Amino acid sequence: MSTRHPRTSLNNVLQNMYGANVLAHTRWEFKESSSPNSPTWEASFYIDDMNYGTALANTKGAAQDEAARIAYDNLKREGYS
Repeated sequence: MSTRHPRTSLNNVLQNMYGANVLAHTRWEFKESSSPNSPTWEASFYIDDMNYGTALANTKGAAQDEAARIAYDNLKREGYS
């Protein structure tokens, strides 16, 4: 992946794929599970209801960044860039 932010890289590919209709094809899901001293966030990214990336992290943003990186890598493997 380039040195760009993972969500930026993912968004750029999605804009090339769907143009102004990105939001009609994609969605994020977030879940938080907490213990007294360490919350854990799960972020999942879907394209047309197919999961392209899921990640766990201590913050919502970090989980979203990692899920975006995974989704971007999966799209690259499918030939999108």
